[in-house]
Amino acid sequence: MTHGFLDIAAALFIFIGALLTLSSAIGLVRFRDTLSRMHPAAKPQVLGLVFVLTGAVIRIWPHMDVGMLVITAMVAVSTAPVIANRIGNAAYRESVADGTITHEAPAVEGPPVKDPGPGSPYPDSPDPDSPDSASPGPEGPSPGDG
Repeated sequence: MTHGFLDIAAALFIFIGALLTLSSAIGLVRFRDTLSRMHPAAKPQVLGLVFVLTGAVIRIWPHMDVGMLVITAMVAVSTAPVIANRIGNAAYRESVADGTITHEAPAVEGPPVKDPGPGSPYPDSPDPDSPDSASPGPEGPSPGDG
């Protein structure tokens, strides 16, 4: 009875790992630039590999090859983030060099914003000395305005 349950668990892990690896491959084909492709190339692919290796470990448990599968999973998990980081840095530097990515702020649309001055604790608050701030609001004058 336990072999049947372990075989089903192993098959389930392998199936989930295969689905994650398939989603990684679809993401690699679907995204258009290197910086976007880094995520599906690293995260779901490595997680899919770990699920497949876990299913293989469950299936061949008393065998001595389990250690090699565990080492393979540890190497994949520890090197994938480093490789993705290095590829991302290289792609980013190349994109900056050829002008695809710029560090310029986009132009702001609309009227210029008035500088509240150095003494204002709230940059967006109206100036109390301004003649505009003494005018009544939409609800009309207050009772003390006489």
